[in-house]
Amino acid sequence: MQQPGVPLYLKLAATLKSRILSRAYPPGGWIPAAKDLAQEFGVSTITVRKAVELLTREGYLAARQGAGTLARLPELKKMEIQISGDFRGWLDSASGIHPRLEVEILDLSPFQPPERIRTILGIGRDEPVGRLRRLRRHQGQIVSYFINYFGREHLKRLPKSKLMRRSFIEVFQESTGARFKCLEQRVEAIIAEMDLADQLDTDYGSPLFFVENIYYSHQDAPLVVTHMYYRGDRYVYRAAIPLTAEKQTSHRACAAKKSRAA
Repeated sequence: MQQPGVPLYLKLAATLKSRILSRAYPPGGWIPAAKDLAQEFGVSTITVRKAVELLTREGYLAARQGAGTLARLPELKKMEIQISGDFRGWLDSASGIHPRLEVEILDLSPFQPPERIRTILGIGRDEPVGRLRRLRRHQGQIVSYFINYFGREHLKRLPKSKLMRRSFIEVFQESTGARFKCLEQRVEAIIAEMDLADQLDTDYGSPLFFVENIYYSHQDAPLVVTHMYYRGDRYVYRAAIPLTAEKQTSHRACAAKKSRAA
C-alpha cells in the first residue's frame, strides 16, 4: 500500500475491491471484520470504516447489522455494440472507444495463425502474420478481448501509444496508408472455453458475443481480420435498420467473398 499522496482509506478500498473482483472475497461471502483488516494492513479501524463505507456506496459491499459485511458485485450498466448505417458510430462502439474503458495491450508481435486466418488473408503455411491482442476493462473488470490479424510487414508501423486510445482500424489506415472499402461481419453467440474464460476473467461456459470482421481494400483484397469477444453479461447488441425503400449502398464486393470466408 505504498502510494505517496493517496489517502490510506482509498488505498485500502482499492485493495479490497481487487479482492472482490478476483473472488478472493467471493460475492455473497463475509469479508474479515474491521479489527482484522486493520491488523492485516496496519491501519486504524477508522480507516477501515471509511474504506468500507466507500465500497458500500459503490455497491461492492453490503453491511448486515450485527452480522458483518458481505462482498458483492454491483449491477453494472451494460454497454452497447451498435449496428447502423453510421460507420463512425459503429466503429467507436465495436472498438470499445469509451471514456471509461481502460485498454491493456497484451502483445503486438508475429504469430503463426490458425488455418482460417491463413485462408482469409492468403498467407502461406509457414508464414507468420502480425497479431495485436488487447483487453478492455470497465470499473476494473475485464469486459472484452480483441484480436487483430494482419500482414506481418505492418508490425513496425503501428505505434502502441495510439493503439491504447484509438481504434485499430483508424491507426492501421493512418500508419500504413491502406484504405478500406467495406467489411464483412459475422456475429455468433458462443460459450467461453477455458482459454477465453481465463482471458476475460469469467466462468467456463459463460455466454459471449463473438464478432468477426474482415476488412477489404478498394482492390477487394482482405487486409485485416478482427476477432472480438464480448462478455454476455456486460454488453447488449443493438441494431438500427432502415425499413424505407431509399437507395442503400450495396457492398457486392464483400458479399462475393463470403463463400471464401465461410
